[in-house]
Amino acid sequence: MRRSAMRGAKNFPHRIQPQLVSLLTRPPRGDWVYEIKFDGYRMFARIDGGVGLFTKNGYDWTKRMPRLAQDLQSLPVRATWLDGEVVVQDDDDRPAFQALQEAFASGKTDRLIYYVFDLLFIDGVDLRPRPVEQRRDLLRVLLEQVDLDQVRFSETLDADPAHLLASACAIGIEGIVGKRLGSSYVGERDGSWIKLKCQQRQEFVVLGFTRSSAGIGSLLIGLHDDAGQLQYAGRVRSGFTGRELERLMDQLRPLIRGTPALQAPQKLSGAVVWVDPQLVCEVKFAELTPAGKVRHAVYIALREDKPASAISLESDTDPV
Repeated sequence: MRRSAMRGAKNFPHRIQPQLVSLLTRPPRGDWVYEIKFDGYRMFARIDGGVGLFTKNGYDWTKRMPRLAQDLQSLPVRATWLDGEVVVQDDDDRPAFQALQEAFASGKTDRLIYYVFDLLFIDGVDLRPRPVEQRRDLLRVLLEQVDLDQVRFSETLDADPAHLLASACAIGIEGIVGKRLGSSYVGERDGSWIKLKCQQRQEFVVLGFTRSSAGIGSLLIGLHDDAGQLQYAGRVRSGFTGRELERLMDQLRPLIRGTPALQAPQKLSGAVVWVDPQLVCEVKFAELTPAGKVRHAVYIALREDKPASAISLESDTDPV
């Protein structure tokens, strides 16, 4: 698929603004296509002579995934951008987020699978204004050109979205993602990409912790409000493994501070070790109370791909 004339290559960007996804509680009306919501890290691949791998927030993780970068080098293109998600799969081929975290923590990333779901540029030609179904058709053709060990096409799921979501939840998948037919890739949250999740789950900023015989009894977490101010969102008391507790303490210890980074509830004063609000953790929970506190929260893992300053409440939007 390589072209001799690199039409449009002079405008080839060094960074891509990601298309953002809106959270819904039920499938919207209209014509949509659906894919699995992968439990991994959003990742962009830039292919232009060499290969660069970048997180949603623009962090260069190429050196952390050398085998994947080498695999992508086989694609017969230049001046090309791909959008997808890297995962580690368990024995049943389901994405396993904690295994993904362990892979990056240990530097053993050879088992990563890169599920690609969009083609934004190819040989310098900007495909973002084209309908999503056309971009995905071109992507499928591109990925069929060569055999790749770690790269897969994110297939479209051909069924009613309510049934798809129920099936995803039954087998332990995080949820599904819908994309409106005919939509372009505008690099913002415009409602043309949506997600339907099986459970309440999102990222929080780590504000502090309580001590226990294991080192950490609970994590105190928070979110930024609409004004950008940190607000206390409760505690996480379960979900910690021995290895993860050690990793958490290693990262929290240099961040310890004498006072909280927000106006904390009075009853917490003196019982908490406060930290600089720099770490992000992913948490699943039963509900968020009217006061903005999580109930029955369970720790999943730290998130290295998202800055704490960008963490706010994921809220439902009206169906589109």
